[in-house]
This record gives sequence, structure tokens and C-alpha cells, in this order.
Amino acid sequence: MIVRALTAADALAFRAIRLEALRLHPDAYGSTLAQWEKLPQSAYVRRIEDGVLFGLFTDKGLEGLLAYDRETGENALHRAGIHAVYIRKKLRGQGGLELLLRAAVERARADGVVQLELAVAETNSRAHDAYARNGFVRYAVTPRAMLFKGRFLDEILLIRRLDD
Repeated sequence: MIVRALTAADALAFRAIRLEALRLHPDAYGSTLAQWEKLPQSAYVRRIEDGVLFGLFTDKGLEGLLAYDRETGENALHRAGIHAVYIRKKLRGQGGLELLLRAAVERARADGVVQLELAVAETNSRAHDAYARNGFVRYAVTPRAMLFKGRFLDEILLIRRLDD
């Protein structure tokens, strides 16, 4: 497995894995399959070009994803968020998340970021535990962060400080 930043040439693979994640785990993301399915290919290219998306690749192609978004406000440049994390089921527990997070941490340090933040749906205890093993700690909960099939879901907010 290798990790690298996606480029515009990866837009088709990015679309496929993003739609897969939303289809298989609709309660884990704020976005929906219906929202992303209707986007033109140019929107996927734009998302790649406007941010940093790390892909987890095997000999079969793109099999995991992590979006890294640095804050843009001048007083918040020390922070970045991690979003849209997904690893295909067959690769879970094999170190792919660690590789993606390592890439995000390296990028954060290069950017001068000292605080990585992410949110995990309360229903995703496996992801929460995986982040905890990688140095993220819980600092808050956003109640009713998502509404899925008529049920409110809380999000657990996690942080990893890079300057400790």
C-alpha cells in the first residue's frame, strides 16, 4: 500500500470510491450519495484541485481516501480538518488508516499546522477507536449533528495536537 495526494488524473477513481463510501455507510457522512452522484466530473476535479486528498493505493488502484483541509482564516492557520475518510473493507485493520494519517500529519507539519481535528459519527465506534490508537483524543460532542432516516446522530469531535 502506498499513499499519495490525488491529482486531477485520479478524478474518476475518486468519484468511484467516494460514491462507494456514501452508498455503504450513509450514516457516517454529512453528505449523501444523492448529492455526490449528480455532480459532474468537473466537480470531482475541482475538489481535488481545491484541497488536499490523500489516496491509499494498492495494485488494484485507489482503495482508500482522506481529505485534509487547512483552515484559511489568519487566526486559525494552525488548524486543519480531516474529512471523508474511507478505506475499503478488505483493507481495514491492515495499516491503511495509519498510512493516510501519517501523510496528513506530514502535510500538516509542513504547513505549520499544530492541531488536526475530525468528527466521527457516534455509530462508528470502530473508527473512533482507530483514531484513538493514532493519537486523537475526544474533546467534545456535537449533539444532533446529522439527521439520518429520521434519527438524530451525535458526532464525536477528536483532536490530535502535533506540538506536544
